[in-house]
Amino acid sequence: MNIKIPTLKISKILVTIAVIMIYFQIYWHYWLVKLLGGYVVNTLLPIMLLFSVFIIKEFVSHDTGGIKKRKIYYLLILLFYYFLFASVSIFLNEQGLNNIRSYLIYIYSPVLLFVSILGLNVYRKNENIKFTLNILFILSVILSIYVTITYSVDPLSVSEMPVIETNRGGGVRADTGATFGIGELTVIRYTIPGISSTTYGALLVPLIFVGLYFRKKSMGKVRFLYFCAILFLIFCVLMTVSRGPFISLIAGMIYLTWWKWFKVKDVMFMTFIFIISFSTFAGLLFLRLVITFAAFVPIDVSFLGVNVQGFLEDPRLMSVKETLSYIYQNPFLGMGMSHLIDLQNLSYGKEHNNYLSIAASFGILTLIFYILFVILLFIMLHKRIKKISQNPLTKNMGIVLGAGLSALIVFLNFAPAEFHFIWIWFGLAAAWLRNCEDELLLRKPAINKLCNERAGREKLDRDLSDKAALK
Repeated sequence: MNIKIPTLKISKILVTIAVIMIYFQIYWHYWLVKLLGGYVVNTLLPIMLLFSVFIIKEFVSHDTGGIKKRKIYYLLILLFYYFLFASVSIFLNEQGLNNIRSYLIYIYSPVLLFVSILGLNVYRKNENIKFTLNILFILSVILSIYVTITYSVDPLSVSEMPVIETNRGGGVRADTGATFGIGELTVIRYTIPGISSTTYGALLVPLIFVGLYFRKKSMGKVRFLYFCAILFLIFCVLMTVSRGPFISLIAGMIYLTWWKWFKVKDVMFMTFIFIISFSTFAGLLFLRLVITFAAFVPIDVSFLGVNVQGFLEDPRLMSVKETLSYIYQNPFLGMGMSHLIDLQNLSYGKEHNNYLSIAASFGILTLIFYILFVILLFIMLHKRIKKISQNPLTKNMGIVLGAGLSALIVFLNFAPAEFHFIWIWFGLAAAWLRNCEDELLLRKPAINKLCNERAGREKLDRDLSDKAALK
């Protein structure tokens, strides 16, 4: 007992630090790299820290039960085959030990992250999942305040910050948001200096739903503060001028609406907010969405009042067609990610679709198990939410995790890489599922006992009635 209590506290602190580092990709933030004198923390280190906490906790607590048999652990079978086929592809297609090692880590680290979160003793309680979500939400607001001040006070100063040479051989730039414009409209896209606008916007989206969860269970001034924070994060997502985060935000909102999360007045208010936003500061994002839609559906975009012909041939859309041709040429085990990147650098650049990237790099077999994993996780989560009727707080947390999950599944169609914050969300959703299943299994014997007692009483009543009738 003297060992167990402090170990749990230290574990919780280490887990929280590791999750924060991974989710917000803090090791790539310009301010941290500058503070560390150009040293970039290995992305695998916080993941290994998370995993080591899981392992140490199991040994210290002498928990021989470990990972028990639950339906949620069928997901691990799909992950195993995903990792297996990807590994075979890497060994067959990549040249040189450095490439093989790099891409094995690329595949291995998200899987390890998911298993760690699922296995951590800390996350065997939904209260701790709620705590983590709240911390992530608060930090997202703090970081977004930093971003807003940076780009509002002197936005041009970001581009003037020097490139920091790092221990990895490359440099970290501050102007990762970059300038984007259509016609006379130009804007510097919001982001945390050091990471891309697409990444920044996407990691905010699930946390907007977290804010909605805490707002729903709050009262008075606290409820109003959550409301303001939610609007602020939505503003930051719109200011990234990124299509993927915005479309994923809409996907998550639709999922919440399906569960009747919003009242009619809430839907009308959100619609009004988006209309006002597109008419003012988010006008460039609206133009970009319309032009992207016009690339697939032949519509007249002359009403936009700008010359959009060049934007109709979006390099990212062209790279998708190119990647599809590579998949057709190398369907089963892919062509290797390094080879794919080399070819794309010579043409339209990296495609922003993680599903296609997996298929082209590691083969369709790898993609099949990846998609099966994501879909099965979503289906299991959705079905479990339906079965919860007596605990609204637990159900609401599941709905919010489902909204974030649906948003990220959509975002993967726009993701340029395998982001670790997505797998943190996968892990938290799976841990919530496991906890709900465990709670049901613990209650099942008591429920069966009550049912048996009731059946026994009913049989006894029938026997007494039959005897009375015979007399």
